[in-house]
Amino acid sequence: MTVIALAAGGTAGHIEPAIACAKAIKNLNNLVEVFIVGTDKGLERNLVPQRGLELSLIPATPLPRNFSLTMITLPFRMLAAQRIAQKLLVDRKVDCVIGFGAYVSLPVYLAARKLKIPIVIHEGNKKAGLANRIGSRFAAQVFQMFPDSIKGAQTVGMPLRAEISNLDKILMRTTARQNFNLDENKQTLLVFGGSQGASSINRVLVDCLPEFEKLNIQVLHAIGNKNTMDQSTKRFGFYHAFSYIDKMELAYAAADLVISRAGAMTIAEQTVLAMPAIYVPFAAGNGEQTKNVAQLVKDGGGILIPDAELTAALLVQRVSELIQNPSKLQELSQAASGHGLRDADKKVAQSALTLANAHK
Repeated sequence: MTVIALAAGGTAGHIEPAIACAKAIKNLNNLVEVFIVGTDKGLERNLVPQRGLELSLIPATPLPRNFSLTMITLPFRMLAAQRIAQKLLVDRKVDCVIGFGAYVSLPVYLAARKLKIPIVIHEGNKKAGLANRIGSRFAAQVFQMFPDSIKGAQTVGMPLRAEISNLDKILMRTTARQNFNLDENKQTLLVFGGSQGASSINRVLVDCLPEFEKLNIQVLHAIGNKNTMDQSTKRFGFYHAFSYIDKMELAYAAADLVISRAGAMTIAEQTVLAMPAIYVPFAAGNGEQTKNVAQLVKDGGGILIPDAELTAALLVQRVSELIQNPSKLQELSQAASGHGLRDADKKVAQSALTLANAHK
């Protein structure tokens, strides 16, 4: 039997493309055995089993962004994780590894290299992470979401769930709005901050609500599981807040305009669906999100508000300019669609299957 392991963990931005590729592999050949390698520290602990896929765990080995005392012990922890990953790959008789970056991937890459198991890498961010930069040096095939993330990589976009890539927004709009108890005829603003929410967007949005009420729109807001609801918002009947939206395809179908972070997965979904969007990149980390969205904004496919400049007055102004101007929304939509790439899941899956079959 052909066996393929997918290494992904941490945030939904790494896990979701792995799940999409695992399902694409099964669609191409249902006899192939697939499982995901993660750690007990990330969202994969819940997300992967929920999607009906098998999860195997290895120790978390974070890669420090800056010099710290943890760097002294990193080689030893990495070696230990690599040995555990190596035993897993041998025991499961893995024929190919697909990695999506994050710290869970590097020990799996190193184990696969030692075992001469072919490696396929997908890089989601414009600025490639350390694990994928290292792994790309000895991988058999490297794919990327954005051009020029990794030298020599093939640009395919982001592996997406079929529910997103196959979504007919117009057909689903009424059903989607009914699902969230929204007015079927009102323009809808969707606001979310990724799987963890975005506290700065949440905070500013509350101050925007009195002005949004004057625009006669409705707001669908995913505040994030770790964030608490502002009780003052209960007086606004047009404001519909949820801790987490499981079926994002319905949220997109319901929306006329989106306010979001600029994670690679978010950009991929919104460009494939031609969503007009205001992007507020997450300021922490290595500035990946600002880099992710830069070309899209330059090409007129999105509006950028830096997190440090986000105020209620500015957000109300931008939303008002767009929501009251259908032609501007259409321009954003058309420009965004030019950046949307489909079928990345199938391309990654086919590459892995070809390499796995050659390895056997």
